Amino acid sequence: MRVLILLRGAPGCGKTTWIENNGLKPYSLSADDLRLMCQSPILGVDGSYGISQSNDKTVWEILFQLLEARMQRGELTVIDATNSKTSEMNRYKTLASEYRYRIVLVDMTNIPIDVCKKQNAMRPQYKQVPDDVIERIYSRFATQKIPSGIKVIAPDQLQSIWYKPMDLSQYKKIHHIGDIHGCYTVLNNYLGGEIHADEFYIFTGDYIDRGLENGEVVKFLCSILEMPNVLLLEGNHERWIYCYGKGKPAKSQEFEKRTKQELIDAGISEKDARILYRKFAQCAYYRFHDKIVLATHGGLSLIPENLSLVPTEEMIKGTGQYDDYEIVAKTFDEVMPDNVYQVFGHRNTKSLPTHLSKRCFDLEDSVEFGGSLRVVTLDESGFHTIETRNTVFRDLNIKKKNNVDAVDVTSLVESMRQNKYIQEKRFDHISSFNFTPKAFYDRAWDEQTIKARGLFIDTESNKVVARAYEKFFNINERSETKFGVLKNVLRFPVMAYVKENGFLGLVSYDHKTGDLFITSKSTPTGPYANNLREIFYQQVQDVDAVKEYLKNNNVTLVFECIDPENDPHIIRYESKKLVLLDIVENDPTFKKHPYFDVDYVSNMLKFECKHLAYIITDWPSFCDWYSEVTAADYMYRGSYIEGFVLEDFDGFMVKLKLHYYNMWKHMRNVVDTVNQFGYYKYTSSLISKEENLFYGWYKTIGKDLPGPKNIIALRELFYQYASGQT
Repeated sequence: MRVLILLRGAPGCGKTTWIENNGLKPYSLSADDLRLMCQSPILGVDGSYGISQSNDKTVWEILFQLLEARMQRGELTVIDATNSKTSEMNRYKTLASEYRYRIVLVDMTNIPIDVCKKQNAMRPQYKQVPDDVIERIYSRFATQKIPSGIKVIAPDQLQSIWYKPMDLSQYKKIHHIGDIHGCYTVLNNYLGGEIHADEFYIFTGDYIDRGLENGEVVKFLCSILEMPNVLLLEGNHERWIYCYGKGKPAKSQEFEKRTKQELIDAGISEKDARILYRKFAQCAYYRFHDKIVLATHGGLSLIPENLSLVPTEEMIKGTGQYDDYEIVAKTFDEVMPDNVYQVFGHRNTKSLPTHLSKRCFDLEDSVEFGGSLRVVTLDESGFHTIETRNTVFRDLNIKKKNNVDAVDVTSLVESMRQNKYIQEKRFDHISSFNFTPKAFYDRAWDEQTIKARGLFIDTESNKVVARAYEKFFNINERSETKFGVLKNVLRFPVMAYVKENGFLGLVSYDHKTGDLFITSKSTPTGPYANNLREIFYQQVQDVDAVKEYLKNNNVTLVFECIDPENDPHIIRYESKKLVLLDIVENDPTFKKHPYFDVDYVSNMLKFECKHLAYIITDWPSFCDWYSEVTAADYMYRGSYIEGFVLEDFDGFMVKLKLHYYNMWKHMRNVVDTVNQFGYYKYTSSLISKEENLFYGWYKTIGKDLPGPKNIIALRELFYQYASGQT
């Protein structure tokens, strides 16, 4: 938790021994330890060894860097140093104020100087300091005062600073209120507009973002934060309230684009935000008659004997990974006594019930997407779960539904030409419109840039000649594709299609020329289009039948073009082929034909059709499937694949790229870097044994081997080398 313990005492007074005796060594930073890391013991003119003080600038820079890193996570930290100067302690105060730490100073200055000198002489020679150093430090103790705001304790008073359960037995009822996420109406409906003085209210965090009433929620919190029977816990989204209060940009597009403006419109000043953020607690740990309860935002696997040793970050994010909450609850039930309970929110990917396990309650139910505000109350008769359905929310399903209104092509062309994130390429009477690389890197996705993906328009007749998909995204790439959000976006059943590893190609019919229009990568004349054209005419058995179908139906055939000879990617293929992915209508509004149409047409025209791998019927099944396919060793029917394209009942699409593909795509970048510079700088990103072995092999052996340098060929050579075949 956010506690900083400073020791104040001369060398030899027993600071390090005190730390070890109290089990605090894993939580301590020692200036002397860092001095020895910078430089080994040095030989003095009298033949003795000692710790060099010449690196102190570096030592203190490192110590404070480490301290700040720990403070960012809310780690309890002990500083093993003399802390004889007021200026030194004020520097800690500045950091403590920034990270909302409580500072405790263990005062060991009352130990007689003669005792320090004697104990100093008994230490290993290299740790001993001259007597005049001890005398100088004692003179500082007499003149340099401990700054105000620092709690001073004696060495035997350590137990007094630890976090202990408060007793709430005097209250009639305890309310544990789950994630609110900017949903004031449902919160007010539950509370009935009143906070009762004889009841205690614990709010478990995540008060803002995603909902439509962020301003109202924050105004309400500001109105109750001083009440003695209200405790506001900190969730992960409260970090943005801190940023707003400090005038800093938040690393959250959701907050910057929506929530922040709602706070401003509601009259929430930066000062209001600072005051509110200072009131957020790390946890609620209390007794209620014979029960002991821990409430955090993320959930812990147990309550340790000393709760102060748990980092604030773990209380906020929870023990383990985001999806580990079931294991956390099971462990808690197994290891904690029968009268100990916990309540948390933050994570509930499988939409499990509030009463998660025997003695654990989960308050997360996607209230911001039309779920329920979950509350657990505790009174003398026990625990009670309450769910209040939210009716005021942003419907993410709107993003999924096709725009049924007719789109005027002339107006569309004019508006796209004015959009700096869309580029036009002209090919006689046909122009292609595609989002620019800058749109990709700036994530400038709006209605136009999403539509401008392989969109070809005859600008003379203002008709769509060919079109691909609208831009769609990977899981966790956008707010509406975050895994935890998908349970509110997907409408089941969900179809999972194998994602082939080639490039996208379009084939349609140009009514002006009376011929097929074949294009790829936003141009009908580039090398990809030429490769597509070559494979198409090689493999299509009846070109006239394809032409007639396209002419009569005014659609585009969207293909994955596999060309292992000229365009190898990550996944190995034995030969060139086309896979029909979808049939898209030549209309500015994106409309594609259902899978059974695609399958029928592929059979009729003799194309290979995309493969339907899984049909997933509900969210719990989706979670289980996701865990299975994202495992590092996952193979589909004995082969590695790029991933899956998921399509729900409403046509909403999202991509999932798998571990094998992502790893070897990363290694392809490593190869390119080694080819350019001779080494790869970011070796810390090489996580697995296989990645590290491949990098070592390629840098020392692989790059000098003859033959192709594409990642598929190199991977096969590496496997041969690793198996001893070369």
